[in-house]
Amino acid sequence: MVSLNHSVAINYFGGSEILTHPLYVKWSQKTIADINSAKSDLQTDMGLIIANMDNLAIISYLSTLVRAVELQS
Repeated sequence: MVSLNHSVAINYFGGSEILTHPLYVKWSQKTIADINSAKSDLQTDMGLIIANMDNLAIISYLSTLVRAVELQS
């Protein structure tokens, strides 16, 4: 775990298996500023993911992006 700004923890619990996940491919091509502008789209994508162990890595990755955007605010 990396703690930035002493208030927002950034956690990523995944491995290389997400590199071919469609949501990883979609969001990994954007800058944090672009993601900040599309925050509602990111939240919509996250809301459509089934919350199970098979999706833990992509949920973790997208959650990390949400936290990174919060740091920029």
